[in-house]
Amino acid sequence: MPSLFQRYGNWYGIFTENYRQKWIKIGKMSKTAAKEVLRLLEQDYNKKKFGIVDEKQITFSKYAQEYLQYSKVNKALRTYERDVTSLKNIQRFFHSVYLPRITSHQIEQFKIKRSNERISPRTVNIELRCLSHMLNQAVEWKYIRESPFKGVKLLKHDKKAPRFLTKEEVKILMKTASPWLKPIITVMLNTGIREGERKSLKFEDIDFENKKILIKTSKSKKFRPIRINNKAKKALRWLQKNYVSYNSNKAVARKEHQKEYVFCSEDGLPIKSIKTAFNNACKKADLKDVTPHTLRHTFASHMVMIGTDLRTVQRLLGHRDITTTMIYAHLTEDHLARAVEKLKW
Repeated sequence: MPSLFQRYGNWYGIFTENYRQKWIKIGKMSKTAAKEVLRLLEQDYNKKKFGIVDEKQITFSKYAQEYLQYSKVNKALRTYERDVTSLKNIQRFFHSVYLPRITSHQIEQFKIKRSNERISPRTVNIELRCLSHMLNQAVEWKYIRESPFKGVKLLKHDKKAPRFLTKEEVKILMKTASPWLKPIITVMLNTGIREGERKSLKFEDIDFENKKILIKTSKSKKFRPIRINNKAKKALRWLQKNYVSYNSNKAVARKEHQKEYVFCSEDGLPIKSIKTAFNNACKKADLKDVTPHTLRHTFASHMVMIGTDLRTVQRLLGHRDITTTMIYAHLTEDHLARAVEKLKW
């Protein structure tokens, strides 16, 4: 229980905790007014002491708008875009529900609804992780006392081995790719960079003499240096001098405003997406279930199959956790099995 004390005309509230006194200045006023201020101070003090939070009556839909602003500033572009997609589906379910009234049972009902709509377990889990992070952030921002997500489990699903291209498929893809697309595929196949990293790659990031490039990671917004092979170096050297237009598919000398970004549009700005051109090339090559990200899987898979250890592959790909790289572990086993079979006594 705090006590009230007056000194030199000012009122003070004295709080004692663990045999230590903390003086809080209330100011000059009547004793009655000072008592009321002390009562309010005591309420705030106890709330902080016992972790009590005044829940705010905010609808999920309104909170989602605030959360997306946070996501845009604090997360990688790809993650933010994924949050936008996930929230479209989550908002349809929780739209007008007040944030403090969301229960674990409602979250389970959302999970059942999405599963009944024949949405893949992986997609549902992405949405659930987004919701979980939102609710944890709501606790941090004092909107709710605790997250109702506790105890909610993600859906179980079989993890498929990543799709990668064989050497024969790579040859076919390179034949069907347009002159505009070919150097992009060549660099991505020989470096394993992500699409986001491809967009931000600048000529100033390339050290041709030492065969290195400085990759700005699209996920963590950090930098990592990687070695490049002769094929990647040759393609990048060619791109330094030449420019291929998407429409004409003819090589011309690079203009001054096109010399900053390696893969740029005619106006010099980074190429946002290669999806349309890539899909066209895959369709002509009759390649199924292939996306630009498949090129990254192809790089990693073939690195493993030639005997590169997973730690090295982890560094090349820029994975923070080795468990992410472990999706290629089965290829190591296949490679070792084939190596043993080669023994002839």
